Amino acid sequence: MKYDFCVLGAGLAGLSVAKELSSIPDVNVIVIDPHGIGGGASGSPIGLANPATGRFATKSWRAEESIEAIRSNLVDVSPYSSEKLFSRSGVMRPAMDSKIARRMQENLESNEWPDDWCEWLSEDEIKTRFPDLHSEYGGVWVSTGITVAIPKYLQALSCYLKENGVEILEKKKFELDRSSGNWNIKLSDGTQFEAGHLITTAGIKTKEFDFWKELLLHPVKGQVAIFECEDSFPYKAAISALGYFASLDSKTFVAGSTYEHNFTHEEVDLQGKEYIEKRMLRVMPELKGKYRLIDQWSGVRASTPDRMPIIGRHPSIENCSVFAGLGSKGLLYSSLLAKEISPFLIDHSTLSSEISLERFNSK
Repeated sequence: MKYDFCVLGAGLAGLSVAKELSSIPDVNVIVIDPHGIGGGASGSPIGLANPATGRFATKSWRAEESIEAIRSNLVDVSPYSSEKLFSRSGVMRPAMDSKIARRMQENLESNEWPDDWCEWLSEDEIKTRFPDLHSEYGGVWVSTGITVAIPKYLQALSCYLKENGVEILEKKKFELDRSSGNWNIKLSDGTQFEAGHLITTAGIKTKEFDFWKELLLHPVKGQVAIFECEDSFPYKAAISALGYFASLDSKTFVAGSTYEHNFTHEEVDLQGKEYIEKRMLRVMPELKGKYRLIDQWSGVRASTPDRMPIIGRHPSIENCSVFAGLGSKGLLYSSLLAKEISPFLIDHSTLSSEISLERFNSK
């Protein structure tokens, strides 16, 4: 069997790319992931598509297109799951000190936000709308923020892809060979097939392929904790301050994340849980003693020197491309950038300079 494209990685980047490529008539796609769907950093139990990013709620790159793209994908795949995949919850971003409040207000005024996307709430307004949330300085309400159960979303997306002709091989080890001109992929069970073009979307594990080992990706470990409330999680909206806190049901919520640049192992640990819990109680002090830990999760994200994703062709190997470096913005950017990489691969269109691999090759 020969495929037009083989996508290595079944996380947010890989499955989003497969969706866009497979929508083109007469293009066939296969996805392979030795760790399974969402087996890497895309496996976080809950994530936010939040266009007001960083400590100061800065408008993200191409925010309007990003939110529309992930919304569209969520709507497309929701019929393929019996469970709730997402909520248009909005995100409340309380300022934790006066400096942050000032910078948030400056960004709110200087960034060109669409109408009704963001508004400044005073301390009193936050107390009215979000009782018991710590806020002495006001904060930014982001009405367009989306809370997503990422593993459930990826499973639904994989079902959508399979129904639309994409083959997905999970937990299959493989070897690559390009001696014949095409990419020859040999699975551990002896099965072989060919692909015209190889797209690596394996996050930080992209660097484990010899031909991408020089890629400028930096590993950042992230841990989250899953808690269960005695009564119910107090907010329908997600909260973003000193981390993020979000729920898709009335009892459990996810709190995260750590950003560990120097780590000795990839597993969850007590230090991560304590770090998250300490920051959580600064933001939501009334939760103290009213919850219990039910699980933890960790993953290693791939970051880049300028914290923007990387898309591009290999500088010396034909029919070999990469899509990586999404960092903590996988939900926000994966759907949009998949739409950009598709014409780049098919029609050789020009990529946005902010995400092109060429921005590093030219330095």
